[in-house]
Amino acid sequence: MQMQEVIEAFELLDNWEARYEFIGELSRELLPLAASEKNAANLVKGCNTQTWLVGNLRPTDPPSIEFRADAETPLVRGLVALLLVPFQGATPAQVLATDPVPFVNQLGLKEHLSSNRQAGMEHFFEHIYQIARQLDH
Repeated sequence: MQMQEVIEAFELLDNWEARYEFIGELSRELLPLAASEKNAANLVKGCNTQTWLVGNLRPTDPPSIEFRADAETPLVRGLVALLLVPFQGATPAQVLATDPVPFVNQLGLKEHLSSNRQAGMEHFFEHIYQIARQLDH
């Protein structure tokens, strides 16, 4: 799903209960992890809910990152899918140049997340950047 599609969907949904349901449905968009990838190296440190994230270069021209992730709960899986929207399919340099804050602010997400989830979101973004730095040749 593209950022504009997510923004439009949020605008159509008139309350946060419906938006949370939509976020939960986004979890179906996540590319799955193998059981062996749910390990300490791929764990997003700083998240209260165990969340794993990996990224691999796809042989596109130019090479782009394919992020795959999982989390222990359906809501966090949906949040992970939502937070990956600005980054999925971008080159490592594009990922490193992307500031997700305007996207998060446009959705009004920060105001509707607990302080623990907000902190987890920051750690998740940092993990995305770490992967992009490792893949940026």
